Amino acid sequence: MRYAAGMDGGGTKTVLEARAPDGRVLLRERFGPLNLNSAASQAVRETMQGCTDALARLPGGLEACAALCVGSAGVSNPQARALLEQMLRRCGYRGALLLTGDQETALAGALGAPCGMVLIAGTGSICFGRDAAGKTARSGGYGHKIDDEGSGYALGRDALAAVVRAQDGRGPRTLLTDLVFAQLKVVDVGGLVQFTYDPQTDKKQIAALAPLVARAYEAGDEAAKAVVEKACRELALLVEPVARVLHMEDGVLALTGSILLRDKAVREGTAALLRMRFPGMRLAEPKSDAAAGAALLALETLNTEKGENKNA
Repeated sequence: MRYAAGMDGGGTKTVLEARAPDGRVLLRERFGPLNLNSAASQAVRETMQGCTDALARLPGGLEACAALCVGSAGVSNPQARALLEQMLRRCGYRGALLLTGDQETALAGALGAPCGMVLIAGTGSICFGRDAAGKTARSGGYGHKIDDEGSGYALGRDALAAVVRAQDGRGPRTLLTDLVFAQLKVVDVGGLVQFTYDPQTDKKQIAALAPLVARAYEAGDEAAKAVVEKACRELALLVEPVARVLHMEDGVLALTGSILLRDKAVREGTAALLRMRFPGMRLAEPKSDAAAGAALLALETLNTEKGENKNA
């Protein structure tokens, strides 16, 4: 029996899922990093080897894997794409290979199909859509240095900003001061600034402050309320150009990513703004994740190939 497989590759972990032609899940496992933009190539090689070894244990072995989709934030880089393909081929994979952005696999996983729209707010943020004709559109997703508004990183960054503004008297006193100081184990703004500009501090550490905003918001903190409202506005704004370009003002939009799934205030605030701007748009709960989406895209490739062979 031939099968298809998908990988959702990130900077810290990769999820592999394999499916039979009828859609049954045959395997689902977690491995190490895959994004070549943020992970060492040796670590990526180990991930590739782990994934192909896991597939080799399925009935028919690695040779029975007829289609593989890899979704990762790093594949837009041509050198990264070439290196990933080279690694997979050296690991013994010989089937059809689809390398795509993780926003495409997230869309397929969230809606169970490659058409529609998805709004993702995790460490970063992006909106992506595809219509029935295959036309795509995206908004956002340009990285934390110039974009990622409404993301976990943006919430954490704005929490830090609220603390220093309160210190100066430029903003209201806020519960975020004590919450942030406690999480960072600092005693004053000087320690906060040192943490923020330390070369070892990465975007994930700043994004880890996002839950503090939710706690302060629930307690009625005005500064936290302003941070949440800004995030909601920015996330709703991401959807507008995608819906307009694809004529999907009355289409289906899945809300996903750790912030939209776990932060009730951001999710409800964003949804309320979207309903005001797009009364006909249907907001959907995600059916599954990007690993499932990658497997579904690979399965689509496999079934298309079968159909072509049947008609030949």
